[in-house]
Amino acid sequence: MTQDNRGISRRTVMKGAAWSVPVIAAAVALPMAAASGANTSNDLANYYWDAEAQGGYTALVPAAGGLRATFSTQISYRSQPDWVNPPTGASLVVVVEFSSPVTLDPGSSLGSWAPDPASGSSARTFTFTKTPASFGDALTFNVVGSAGGTLTSTATMRLIGGGTTTWSSEPSAKTATIVA
Repeated sequence: MTQDNRGISRRTVMKGAAWSVPVIAAAVALPMAAASGANTSNDLANYYWDAEAQGGYTALVPAAGGLRATFSTQISYRSQPDWVNPPTGASLVVVVEFSSPVTLDPGSSLGSWAPDPASGSSARTFTFTKTPASFGDALTFNVVGSAGGTLTSTATMRLIGGGTTTWSSEPSAKTATIVA
């Protein structure tokens, strides 16, 4: 007696799944890259926004204590398609703009990121520079808002002062409600 093996084999299903994952990932990444405009898209850049645990590129969440919020992001470096070192002497710059004035908490541990204006200052826009540019890094800091309510942030990234390495400019906004 012979067995009729009509239908799809497990191997065929697995091969199809293996091909579909990159296609789905590219389709999901495309709207975010398309929204960024001029610069190299996040999936092609050497420096790129790496997803936070919350699933976005940046996070702005309420922190303990009054009008406080915590901004965080992760920047990574991709050396593909051909191995490329980060440009010597280049600076990685992240600009974070808030919807209303905030004070950069002087107790924030910024590692080797240099803020402008300095910690303890109040502003709507802060520029963080890391020199020399490395293989990426996290940027996390606390702010204190000027009033309760909704606070939003938008972050952009660029590379200055060296090399032909591409970079990503992926604006990303997250919202936090801070309370007085």
